[in-house]
Amino acid sequence: MRLAILAFGLAMSGAAAAQTPAERLFAAIQASKPLVAEGLIFDERVNLGVRNAHGETPLHGAVEKGLRELVSLMLRLGAAPGARSNTGETALHLAALHADPWYVDRLLDARADPRVRNDDGETPLHWAALSGNAATTARLIDRGADPEIADIRGNLALHGAADSGDADTVKLLALRSRQRDLKNRLGRTAADIARERGHLGLVSLLEVRSPSEARKDDAARPPVQGFRTMDIDDPERPQNPRY
Repeated sequence: MRLAILAFGLAMSGAAAAQTPAERLFAAIQASKPLVAEGLIFDERVNLGVRNAHGETPLHGAVEKGLRELVSLMLRLGAAPGARSNTGETALHLAALHADPWYVDRLLDARADPRVRNDDGETPLHWAALSGNAATTARLIDRGADPEIADIRGNLALHGAADSGDADTVKLLALRSRQRDLKNRLGRTAADIARERGHLGLVSLLEVRSPSEARKDDAARPPVQGFRTMDIDDPERPQNPRY
């Protein structure tokens, strides 16, 4: 048994030794060990343009793991914020998954494109909205993201916000969108998605009424009268109003 354990240990250490510096860098990032990653960058001089099996760069991984200091270091050393993975995602897509807009700001400061689209036509704004990250959604829009871009399924960021159920994100995008009634490829509006997901409190924020529908609703609603306009014989009128 001891010999088997020893042989296993030697095999594992041999496998670790067989890893390239780039592989060790990706492993350190995945394990959230920024100091180890930093040492590999400086001591082993790993090219920050190297890719893993998914076509991601070390910057993708550092952003995804939320390693602030490592992200800042990589950007200072010239890591490309616009590098795309095998499915077209940039580090900015991954930054949009964070509720804290710090990562979005750092990448945009490094000239990342706020309107970049992955292979599914999704922008970082789509990812922020679907994640229900209101602060990050707001920052992306303020810095050039377009809420009117639809992905290949016909979904706006607003559709994603409706799916997330986050009221702040929905309100923000509903105010910025000129296409609240846009239907995706399945014929669903953002209001439809909110209703299907059970986010009923958001439906009224998302439904778009035509002027004629609004007039009909107003006509059906009884007028609200103040004390001074109520009929003198109205039983609801206070006998001794104080005003």
